[in-house]
Amino acid sequence: MKNLLFLLIASFSISSFAQNGSIILTEENLGNSFGDHVVILEDKEHVLTIEDVVKKPLSEFKLGDHPIPNLDFTTSRFWIKFSITNQTENQHFIVDVARPITNKVNFYQMRGEIVENFFQAGDDFKFDEKSIPHRKNLFPVYLEKGETKDFFVELESDGEVLTMLFKIYDKTTFFENDYFNQFAYGFYFGIVLLVVIIYFFFYVLLKDRSFLFYIIYVFWLGVLQFSLDGYHFQYIFSEGGYLTNHLLLLSASMTILFLLIFADSFLRLKESRPKMRKVFKYTFIFALVAMMCSFIPGITYEICYPLINFTSLFSVILVLVAIWRIKALGISVDNYFTMAFTVLICGAVVFILGNFNIVGNAEISQNALKISSALEVIILSISMSNKYRILQKEKEAAQADAYKSLEEKNEMMDQINVKLEIQVKERTAKIEHQNEQLAEINGEILSSIKYAKRIQQAILPAKEQVQKLLDDYLIFYRPKDVVSGDFYFIEGTNTTNEEQTPVVLFAAVDCTGHGVPGAFMSIVGNNYLSQTLTAPNVNTPAEALDFLNKGVVKALRQDMSQKSSASSIRDGMDISLCALDKSKNMLYFAGAKNPVYIVRKAKAENQDVFGKRDSDKNPLKWDDGNIYLYEIKGDKQPIGAYLDEELIPFTNHSFQLEKGDMVYVFTDGFADQFGGSSASKAKKYTYKRYKQFLLKISQLSSHEQHKLLRNEFTEWKGGVEQLDDVLVIGVRI
Repeated sequence: MKNLLFLLIASFSISSFAQNGSIILTEENLGNSFGDHVVILEDKEHVLTIEDVVKKPLSEFKLGDHPIPNLDFTTSRFWIKFSITNQTENQHFIVDVARPITNKVNFYQMRGEIVENFFQAGDDFKFDEKSIPHRKNLFPVYLEKGETKDFFVELESDGEVLTMLFKIYDKTTFFENDYFNQFAYGFYFGIVLLVVIIYFFFYVLLKDRSFLFYIIYVFWLGVLQFSLDGYHFQYIFSEGGYLTNHLLLLSASMTILFLLIFADSFLRLKESRPKMRKVFKYTFIFALVAMMCSFIPGITYEICYPLINFTSLFSVILVLVAIWRIKALGISVDNYFTMAFTVLICGAVVFILGNFNIVGNAEISQNALKISSALEVIILSISMSNKYRILQKEKEAAQADAYKSLEEKNEMMDQINVKLEIQVKERTAKIEHQNEQLAEINGEILSSIKYAKRIQQAILPAKEQVQKLLDDYLIFYRPKDVVSGDFYFIEGTNTTNEEQTPVVLFAAVDCTGHGVPGAFMSIVGNNYLSQTLTAPNVNTPAEALDFLNKGVVKALRQDMSQKSSASSIRDGMDISLCALDKSKNMLYFAGAKNPVYIVRKAKAENQDVFGKRDSDKNPLKWDDGNIYLYEIKGDKQPIGAYLDEELIPFTNHSFQLEKGDMVYVFTDGFADQFGGSSASKAKKYTYKRYKQFLLKISQLSSHEQHKLLRNEFTEWKGGVEQLDDVLVIGVRI
């Protein structure tokens, strides 16, 4: 009886919390959707402000009816009220509020009736105005254990389905999971791109228009998914507004149009089902009109959302009906083609019915189209391969019939046979010639890349030169591809000021990308670094980076007049640049995003090894108690990028070294490499593990350090692909 009473009280408490818009976070429910724990107020006229909504009584709100509420096709503004109580050990959380294609998502953190924090998102605004630069509409929340805070969310759509995801994650788990999600999306779009490329060559070789229509259909299907997932806003139309909002309807309409054209061509409806072809034609015209109407603002644009969704569903069903009607006539239709559209219609029905709020689980309905379209593209690709095989068989059969007929005919037919044989030989010779050309082109490309490697190696400092400049050093250099985006720079020079101080410059540079693009950038970077040796106004590493920054911006035409241009190049590099005055053991440093590590062994127990330095009060300490690592961080901007519409000067740092100190500069390839004991659950090496490893090996000889760095990287990577170029430079004082 007591247990029953306890359950009733607990159930009543949970229900009360939910009705009041209260969310209690526990370790078990992190990552769940809480749409049924918030209260919602609809503002159809768009007249309410946050000040008005805060004063509204709870009775005017309604409780969410599902963990992921679907608010249907709408232009209303919705206000969501809720509070969060943290009962976990985490303090930093991320709230995923709505689909990436939502127009306006405003997030208010309240203190009583006062807005304590405000964040803005949605594709009506610029992408760089988001609080968290991510394709999704994410907002940061900080809560100490046991703390409760109140929040409001303002949602608005231009007629598209408005779905509240309302998921809450701890910050670390979200970004770890997001990496693998990005991999899955990359796999999907990789399939789409691969199909487009491969079947383009099929079209070029066969000149069959169905291959061309298939390519265009798959392309627009990929663009549609690219838009639904928010990537078009992040990478293409990041300024938000008209183009961002309209690409979704445009890509959906184009997908429908070329689906109908492709199915018509593949099924040969003109010969097999002329009446059915008329239905295809009218559906095509209707979809085309709907697409053009989507560019008309106002109520016409709003109606196009459900209209195009309905047309999509009807078109997929129409293709499937056409397949079965043709089969009913006894005409053979490729089974893979039938299977592909059966799979697609299942996913499309779930997706579109989810948009019309008929399928309850919005998360399932939103992923249904992606999964089914990926399967459809794969199966259709098999179908198109079968068509290619059938065309080849038909060609062979036609040749066999021709030969058989020639045997039965007279001398005139024999002459025709000779002509056919000549044509076959010519075609065979043409194919062989094409194969030879492809082999020759492939060889030229490989030769060019190998020659590019020789050029890149030529710009790197020679071993003899480095040995003259540095007494004791190591360079661990492992490019990801034949050529590398990482390079190292080691030169001796004198300052051009009054002191004429001789210094040794050494730098680790990480250019944007890897492979051939990265190699091009490395040549640009090395060229400008070499120019700093003779530039009269360059006397510090910071001035060298300023010189390099201006040079790269100029070389890549990243001037301010082109900043908003779609053709503007946004490439650059990260760098750690050191100048070593060997006579005074003085180190001068400037960095673009990358730091320098200094490892020192204490001479006595509890020695204040680095002295009192405001930049780092707690240097990293090795387990044996007398080896320390000190980090000097670089500036946050890279080389070749603008900040606040101007080039910001880099900061110069100086550090007094002692004999026996070990100085390390590096790129991010080592610390960011995935691997570990299990390739199926690969994880990053991380900078924390990297620092501990450098501390561990720092007192060994440079040769031993190089060997251990190589072994550590190889063992950690295991069977996982190397993700980036790797460069580590160590200098013993």
